[in-house]
Amino acid sequence: MSLQWLTHTPFAHRGLHGPRTGHVENSLSAFRAATGKEHGFELDILLSKDNKAMVFHDVPLKRLTGRTGRIDDYTADQLSNFALSGSQDTIPSLARLLSITDKDYPILVEIKGDQGRPDDVAKAVYQDIHDFKGSLAIMSFYPDIIRWFQKNAPQVPRGLVATTRNDGEMPDDYFTTDKQISLIEDLAVDFIAYDIQALPNEVTDYCRTKDIPVLTWTVRSAELYQRARQHTDNIIYENLDL
Repeated sequence: MSLQWLTHTPFAHRGLHGPRTGHVENSLSAFRAATGKEHGFELDILLSKDNKAMVFHDVPLKRLTGRTGRIDDYTADQLSNFALSGSQDTIPSLARLLSITDKDYPILVEIKGDQGRPDDVAKAVYQDIHDFKGSLAIMSFYPDIIRWFQKNAPQVPRGLVATTRNDGEMPDDYFTTDKQISLIEDLAVDFIAYDIQALPNEVTDYCRTKDIPVLTWTVRSAELYQRARQHTDNIIYENLDL
């Protein structure tokens, strides 16, 4: 299986969004803007109340919709009618996004583990992607999610998202280089996506010696772009003119 597409074109983080485009993150408009530049895009997945994969970053709805409650308080059909703040876009399901996406451009699907249901969210994503004909990979901070794909859908490219900066949501040992190298080996990942603020380090050096592609997030400045070019194989970026 060729994965050259992982390093062929930059990935717009949550689509091409922000002040430069006027699009909201993780919206269909932001994804169209990314492919309009002939770039790939990255997106986030959480579960709805009825266990559908929804393209959304936060468990609480407030920041991106102004609504109270959580994303898993509502069904996919209900969420698809919730407007993203300041736009005409609504929360897309992964199935809806893939049905209208130009398959010439690659997609990184970051599966969030914040809801504590790794198997359920992995199954929901696989249900939507298994017939997709374009270039697509899943990735996650959460080993149990990656392990589900390793065991149940090994043909789907999978990556580990990693950082050394502990935000309190994961076990302390997850942020050590020894643990991350162990996970890379145990999960047999096809690539990693590493925090640009923590580069370079032993993990990315290890991957490069093993010919495991190293992507980095989130590249938001010319200075970080130059660091990424020196130490990684591709970028996940925001607010850059590329």
